[in-house]
Amino acid sequence: MDSGVTRALVLAAFALTAASVLLLSGGTPTVFLNGDRLDGLEVIGSSDGPQVPLKQAARLFGARTDPGRDGGYVLEWGKTDSFYVDKKTLSGASGNQFIDLDLLVENLGGQVNYRGNRADVRIKPAKLLSVSTRSGELSLNFDRYSSFSRSTTGNILDLRFFNATKSSGAGGINFQKVSSYLNEASVVTRRDQQIVLRLSLKKGVGTTIKTHRGESGFHFQIEFHEKEGESSFAPATDKLTTNQNFSYNQMQLWADGGRQTLHYLEISDWSEEYRLVPVLSGGKVGRGSELSRLVRENFGVAGLNANFFDPGTYTPIGLIIKDGELLSRDWGNRAAVGIDYFGRLKFFRPDLDLFLRTSGGEVEVQGLNRPAGDDDLVVYTSEYGKRISSGGSSVYLEIQNGQVFTRSSTPPTSLERNRTVVVATGRERAKLEGLRKGDEAEFDWTMDPFVPMLRGAVSAGPLLIKNGRNVLNLEEENFSYNGGLVQSRARRTILATTGEGSLLFIVVSGAGVGLEALPGLLSKSGLDIVNAIAFDGGSSAGMIYRDGVRIETVGGTRRIPVGLALIPR
Repeated sequence: MDSGVTRALVLAAFALTAASVLLLSGGTPTVFLNGDRLDGLEVIGSSDGPQVPLKQAARLFGARTDPGRDGGYVLEWGKTDSFYVDKKTLSGASGNQFIDLDLLVENLGGQVNYRGNRADVRIKPAKLLSVSTRSGELSLNFDRYSSFSRSTTGNILDLRFFNATKSSGAGGINFQKVSSYLNEASVVTRRDQQIVLRLSLKKGVGTTIKTHRGESGFHFQIEFHEKEGESSFAPATDKLTTNQNFSYNQMQLWADGGRQTLHYLEISDWSEEYRLVPVLSGGKVGRGSELSRLVRENFGVAGLNANFFDPGTYTPIGLIIKDGELLSRDWGNRAAVGIDYFGRLKFFRPDLDLFLRTSGGEVEVQGLNRPAGDDDLVVYTSEYGKRISSGGSSVYLEIQNGQVFTRSSTPPTSLERNRTVVVATGRERAKLEGLRKGDEAEFDWTMDPFVPMLRGAVSAGPLLIKNGRNVLNLEEENFSYNGGLVQSRARRTILATTGEGSLLFIVVSGAGVGLEALPGLLSKSGLDIVNAIAFDGGSSAGMIYRDGVRIETVGGTRRIPVGLALIPR
């Protein structure tokens, strides 16, 4: 019997048992978490068993709840676990959305035991491992994720962590390093599976909360700063903070005939904290490095692979724009993601025209920073990382300050930073026939659609989702439908954005998935993805992220020519 069917039958039987308990006892059960009573948690009865408010119960159990696709929710818990709660599994009552207690607990890796009018929930708590301080900062390090809330009364800030315990080695707070911001600070373990960090802030002090979740655990950091133009804190109600800005997760899904693991790094409010930047090996086109090196050399905190490329020469295939400079041209109407001056992303299919502007008119250019073929006209910039090859009958022009600097039948020995080299082979030589030293000549390009203040761009494709709609069009992007690139079940890399404005780095591993199945898989995840593009897959597909002092790698470690790096501002 299929494992999913077996699981459904077990849950159904379990729910019926729970319902029988309710009928016999004459009421809804009181919920206990790891032996402690959860006062204030509403429980309602149903024919399938007890139900609890999704958001409240998930938070008390230590999980984070985010809006998902089509009215559902994505829950994050444990070290890197997540799952999607479909709207169809929820019911409405008292203005809340309720979920079966058994279903929620089972998905959180726990279990429920019923005894009379009591429901004993067992879910592994997060353990506070250490409390550390340095000038202007206080950090709590847990072995796994703990949901939290904050409340402010006057100058007292309470940070409450749910389903959490404190290890014996956690230690206390080194108050001296934060005494210029705080009057008092304490960590209190409550009997209801909660830890409270209480801070008495000095007048005019504000806080910024940053979190990071990965394989090494959950890191909760508070930065203290002086508030501009304010002398005291305003009262606030107890609420979940929205500063969850760096989180690695895994989700198991069934797609394209096999079980897939969707690894995703979620960065919220990312454009305020980071820049998304194309990175190349040594800053040069046509070289290869492991993704970890590309990101590390550019002082990044995370990254993923980008363009397709020729594995023999590491020549990128598709658009590259870095710091406003065009380094590689488009190919086959393949999709790209553009990054403007403000860090905003544009998912589009660019069409470029490359040309030399001369006194006699425009000369069409066929290639940029790639080896020249027969009857070819290629431009090389100083970012080209290889020697310009010679062969056959060719013409080489060096252009500087809008003029022809040299004309030769042999390539230059090096590429000067302020010069552009134009190479014409075979029949294309005729297009440069009239150009001599001192003549007007300048390389330029145009792109449709025009993107104002475009600073960076990379391409691969296909474009999967745009403005919330499936826009996969393999024919338009010049993918061969029956080709191995489309049909092969391979590891895949995806860059996406969500309806909440978060940035997602995604690697799909497991059984492997074809390109056509990707939009459906993303929809199943419930991650509320509104834009998504696929990058090079297979052995090139990979993602890295910084987890504390460690660099974690997901996917391959193959050398690649181009990556996208997330770099702190």
